[in-house]
Amino acid sequence: MAQGSQVHHVEIQLSDTDSNHYATLQFSTPRHPSETSERLVLRLLAYALLHEEGMDFRKGGVSQGEDPDLSVHDLTGALRHWIEIGTPTEERLQKAARHTPRVTVVTHDGLLRRWQAQHGGRLPDFDGEILCLEAGLVESLARSLPRRLQWQMTISGGMLYLDAEEQSLTSSLTFLP
Repeated sequence: MAQGSQVHHVEIQLSDTDSNHYATLQFSTPRHPSETSERLVLRLLAYALLHEEGMDFRKGGVSQGEDPDLSVHDLTGALRHWIEIGTPTEERLQKAARHTPRVTVVTHDGLLRRWQAQHGGRLPDFDGEILCLEAGLVESLARSLPRRLQWQMTISGGMLYLDAEEQSLTSSLTFLP
């Protein structure tokens, strides 16, 4: 863990009626001093929304190495799912597609517009998908981000319903090819 990192302890009650996945997720993750609250929130949401057995955060934290932000390995240690947060470079996404059968970017609509503008009005070309949330949900969660988080998340009909602290928030979940 990097010097000055804060550790966030997270408990998420997940009810995903769309994929019939129900779980209590408990984990801790460091927040590097250079990581924004918004990016941390996207990492936490990605962990819950895409959760599957074998998922883990990047070893050494967000500022270390070329590994994915989140990854899923099978029992043999083979990389099965590469997950990036925010607006990764096209080169990084193409590298990811060469190393694993599944690549996902988790972002929000505000970042998506900026990302498209950086690429001349289009999205980067890669073999994978983009999960886009609404910026308002991410920004609301980022404004009050305690070190101990308890979220209740329900996914139903392509919508995310999230209760955190004293907030009840919603967001559409849009998958872009």
